[in-house]
Amino acid sequence: MPRRQRRTQPFTVKYTPVSTDGSLDQTLTITNNTETSVQPTLRFTPYNMYGQELPHVTTQGVNGTHLGRAVLPAGGTLTEVLRFDGQGERQVRGVGIELAAVEEVDHPALEEPVKTVMIDLDQKATADPAEFWGIGMVNPNPFGVTMRVSLVELEPRERDNPRQVVDVATLTDDVDLASVSNHVIWLPEDVRGQFHDVVHCLVLPTYA
Repeated sequence: MPRRQRRTQPFTVKYTPVSTDGSLDQTLTITNNTETSVQPTLRFTPYNMYGQELPHVTTQGVNGTHLGRAVLPAGGTLTEVLRFDGQGERQVRGVGIELAAVEEVDHPALEEPVKTVMIDLDQKATADPAEFWGIGMVNPNPFGVTMRVSLVELEPRERDNPRQVVDVATLTDDVDLASVSNHVIWLPEDVRGQFHDVVHCLVLPTYA
């Protein structure tokens, strides 16, 4: 009897509660295995270390995947950072993920990933919040993209527990990057040193 081939899932999601490379904890990587760009809407159910649901904890994605705001390009990936609020927020050790809705959108597949990094006064990448003076943005693709950018503040590291997001500041305006271009956004002086990382997602263009 011939062996039945396993069908590839249209979307795959990987949850990482604690990073092993010094990057952000509590992240999702959503992979689009189709040839169509989409805006996914995700629903989250937080659990404690014993697998018990935490009913008083609300879960949101920094990049807005709980609202269906981020674009997941055809054949590409979308990284989301989860934020937990409410009674028991620091007890979260697992998350149930449900794909609540998927809307097809007109957005080209990326040839190379777009990037945002923290930069210092010399426009060099830095991981030190005290040297975080600006945001460096790169679009290596032969077409323009629109990005939504957020600054993330984290609680202090406690043993090997996941580091939780305590504050998020999203730029007022989305950023339109031309094809094969770089861009720098300098931070106001009153927020320098407050945030620990910068995250982004693709969104539909802000112009008609």
